[in-house]
Amino acid sequence: MEVTLLVLRIALIIALYAFLGVLVILLWRDVRLAARRDSTPALRERPARLVVLGDADGLATGTAYALRPHTSLGRSPTNVIELNDTYCSAEHALILWRNGQWWIEDRDSRNGTLLNGQAVETPVVLSAGDIIGLGRTRMRFETESVT
Repeated sequence: MEVTLLVLRIALIIALYAFLGVLVILLWRDVRLAARRDSTPALRERPARLVVLGDADGLATGTAYALRPHTSLGRSPTNVIELNDTYCSAEHALILWRNGQWWIEDRDSRNGTLLNGQAVETPVVLSAGDIIGLGRTRMRFETESVT
């Protein structure tokens, strides 16, 4: 009986170390894959900005805002880009870097978000030169070349 318990304990210890070894190997592969993915030029964030067109409520023509991978726009001070426009919702729109492209989506704003004069109803890919309308504010989307 004692020999059987000893053999079971040793087997359990071996199984535990095998499990931990497999776990470490999987984590190491995941870290290496993530590092490789981050250095892939196609997925690296392309610098972009929004430039104000025409004088909007409190925003001077030509004012530029650099975009972050997750940029919120609206009247609320919690947004990355705060718009002092009474026709903008508190959380009006989002601009996101996803799958190697910039996307815009409306956040169920009362007056809607326009892209080149068309209402944004689902997330849409942005292109350089696109005109975004948020309330009375008009902004041009510009990208910079990656070197």
